[in-house]
Amino acid sequence: GSGMGGMGGMDAGDVEYPMYLINARAPSDPETLAARPGDRALLRIINASADTVFNVALGSHDLTATHTDGYPMEAVTASAVRIGMGERYDAVVTLADGIFALVAEPLGKRGMGRALVRTGSGAAPREADRPRELDASPLTVGALRAADSARLPRREPDSVQDVLLSGSMAPNAWTINGRIYDDTAPLTIREGDAGRLRIHNMTMMSHPLHIHGHTFQLGSAGGMGPRKDTVLLPHMGRVSVDFAATNPGSWMVHCHNAYHADAGMMTRLDYAA
Repeated sequence: GSGMGGMGGMDAGDVEYPMYLINARAPSDPETLAARPGDRALLRIINASADTVFNVALGSHDLTATHTDGYPMEAVTASAVRIGMGERYDAVVTLADGIFALVAEPLGKRGMGRALVRTGSGAAPREADRPRELDASPLTVGALRAADSARLPRREPDSVQDVLLSGSMAPNAWTINGRIYDDTAPLTIREGDAGRLRIHNMTMMSHPLHIHGHTFQLGSAGGMGPRKDTVLLPHMGRVSVDFAATNPGSWMVHCHNAYHADAGMMTRLDYAA
C-alpha cells in the first residue's frame, strides 16, 4: 500500500488501487458524456470510494462549484475541486467545442480516473494526458461560504464537545477521543439543544468525518461557513462545526475512510433521555 501515513506526502489513504473509475468505467474505456458547444452543464460529483481523496478537473475548463453535500453556497470558480470520501459537490461549467478529459486524480497515489466530455469533433485526449488544471491549487472547504438559505439560525452552543482523531497504521488502530468503537464513550446531546463539535485531526493522514442524521455548519451557526454533513480534515487539521439537535436517536459519527472506520475510528452521537 501507499502505507506510511504521512511519509513522503502519502497522507491520503492506505491502499494503492490498480485503477480508478468514473461511473464504473476504466480510464482506457471511459464513459463519454455528450453535449453541445456552449451548453451549460451541471456536474454532480460524488466521491464513492473507500480510501481515496480525489482532485477533480475538466480539461480546458474551470468549474464553478455551487453546492456541497446538497446545500447551496456562494458560487466559487476553480480549476479543480478536492473531494473527500462521502463528500458531494455540484459544479456548473460552460462547455467549449471539442473533446475534453474529465479526470479524478487520487491524492498521494498513482493513476487517474477518467471520463470524456464530447461537444464536437476531433481527437480525444490521450489516456496519459494530465490536464494542466490539476496543477493549480484545488478548491477546498476553507474557501466555501454558505448561501443565506443554508445557514443555521444564529445561536450559541449549549454544549461543546471534542472529537479527537488519532491512530496509526502500525498497529492498524484508529480512534476517536482515544477509544475504538467497541469501547467508545459516545458524544451526547439533548433534544432541542445547539451542539458544537471541535474536531482535531491529530494524525498525519487526512480524514473525512461524517455525522449521520444531522447536518452541520462549519464555524459558528449563522456564520459564513458552508453547510455540510461530511468534512475533510487534512493531516493535523482542526475545524469547529455547529449543529442543531432536532433528530433524536443514536447516530454514527465516523471517519469516511472505510478502513479507518473498521479499525475503530467511529463513535456515536446519543440523545439524552
